[in-house]
Amino acid sequence: MFQIKRICCIGAGYVGGPTCSVIAEMCPDITVTVVDVNESRIKAWNSDTLPIYEVLCFSL
Repeated sequence: MFQIKRICCIGAGYVGGPTCSVIAEMCPDITVTVVDVNESRIKAWNSDTLPIYEVLCFSL
């Protein structure tokens, strides 16, 4: 059986960043790497103030 161990997301914008942050939170056994040509986006994701402005609501 095929098992995903690593994910690389190209783009840390409005879709890629939040999507990969949820994948990283929900799947701790998968290594998630996010890359972007915009250095300030990567710095924002690595800072204490994350660049997420929408209210996230999940129901399971």
